[in-house]
Amino acid sequence: MVKRRVHLSFPGKLKDEPLLWYACERFNLVFNIRQADYTEGLGWLMAELEGDGEELETGIRWLEEQGVHVAPIEQDVVQ
Repeated sequence: MVKRRVHLSFPGKLKDEPLLWYACERFNLVFNIRQADYTEGLGWLMAELEGDGEELETGIRWLEEQGVHVAPIEQDVVQ
C-alpha cells in the first residue's frame, strides 16, 4: 500500500458532489481527511490517500479530470 498526502481544491460547482467518496469506492482507496474548509466558491481539504500504487495514481488522475486541483503535500503540515 502506498500513501500520498495531497491538497485538494474544489471549485464551487463541485461542492455538492461526493467526488472523494466516488474515487475511494471506484479505485479502492482509503482516505483520512486532516483539514478542510469551504468558503463561497471554493472548498479545499488536506488528506492522506492510501491504496495500491497504480490505483492511487489512477484515482488522483480521475479527480483531476472531474475538475479537482490536486497538489502534493511535501511536508507533514497536517499533523
